[in-house]
Amino acid sequence: MLTVPQTASAAALGVGGPFNGRLPGFVARPTQQDMAARIEQAIEDRAVFIAESGTGTGKTLAYLVPAILSGKKVLISTGTKALQDQLFQRDLPTIRDALGVPVTIALLKGRANYLCLHRLERIEIETRFGTSVRTDNLRKIREWAGRTASG
Repeated sequence: MLTVPQTASAAALGVGGPFNGRLPGFVARPTQQDMAARIEQAIEDRAVFIAESGTGTGKTLAYLVPAILSGKKVLISTGTKALQDQLFQRDLPTIRDALGVPVTIALLKGRANYLCLHRLERIEIETRFGTSVRTDNLRKIREWAGRTASG
């Protein structure tokens, strides 16, 4: 039987915590609570903690809950853009709201993920001279570029 350390993160992920009833299908998992407690301790100690667990075991909550509860600046690096978007658009706001903790989050992506207006202008000029880019696509991109604040 796993003995879960008593920490704020473990309690938040336990029976009667803020995720019960808020997240569909949420079930308190001692291994998830243990991981969260260890991550909370690692953050407090400024130590390293490495964990590995299979898909669907609750890793996301196990690391985001102590990160948010710490009140510290935390950098989370993901292996895919899809996971990055999932964390930013769904998981972080849900966890923040469940915990009732004000937190500022930011999404950073490499410059390859943003529109370069200079390159767009070059493509538009080249298109006038017969390149294979479809002009209706360029028009749509140009319209979007005029509406987006972040590129």
